[in-house]
Amino acid sequence: MSVLASQPGLVMPLLLVRARERMGENLGRRVIGIVVALAAEALLVWMLVSLDVIELPKKIVPVALTSFDVRKEVPPAAEHQTTPKDRALARAAPPQPAAVQPAQTPKQIAPAPHPVLPLSPQVQSFDLGKIAKAPVASSHAGPMIGPVDTPRFGDSERVGTAPNGQPMYAAAWYPYEPTHAQMAGYLSTAEPGWALVTCKTVPDYRVEDCVGLDEYPDNSQLIRAVLAASWQFRIRPPRVNGVLQVGDWVRIRVTYEEVAAPAYGDSATRYVG
Repeated sequence: MSVLASQPGLVMPLLLVRARERMGENLGRRVIGIVVALAAEALLVWMLVSLDVIELPKKIVPVALTSFDVRKEVPPAAEHQTTPKDRALARAAPPQPAAVQPAQTPKQIAPAPHPVLPLSPQVQSFDLGKIAKAPVASSHAGPMIGPVDTPRFGDSERVGTAPNGQPMYAAAWYPYEPTHAQMAGYLSTAEPGWALVTCKTVPDYRVEDCVGLDEYPDNSQLIRAVLAASWQFRIRPPRVNGVLQVGDWVRIRVTYEEVAAPAYGDSATRYVG
């Protein structure tokens, strides 16, 4: 140090020499590193190519395209020779409309005929108009004296069906119908007319479970009056095949009419069983 201090002119050259030595060492190291890195990369690329991981670009060979015409050549003799006169006439003539084909209507399929069944002579000669119509009974018939009792070979006439589904027969009083004195108190609040009730026969010629069927005029209170007085009715049980059927149902008709009193000329009422 003392030498350098004594000779300041030698300091700069020595520093330059020292710097060149260091740069040479660093450059050698860098070159060696670069070479080693390039060698490693080349080895890696070679390994990838050998394992078919990287495909090298293939050379594309251009293919020449050849076009040709497959249309059949028309011989010159077959071509239509047109003259200038023909071309002038074609331009002057109006265009002809295309012919319209008539629409074809679909064929209609005829329906299959229905099978005809042969009829017997009796069926062919049958006339529905010759059948006699049964008379329709009116619900508001005229007054009838007493219950209907028309025995058929000794049996009671069946006149319908009771409310419980059992047969209902025409009633016959036993031994006679109720008197006017017995019915007057019940009929005093009713209007003249008639009422139909049905009752179930019980022993001792009595009836029970009476039900109203119809009355005329409507709302005349006749059904109510007859049902109230039915406890004193005495009815013969229906006769079926010659045997009295106690427990069967009978239909009872009661008529209440208005008559003129011969002594005073005033109107009065009369019960007709």
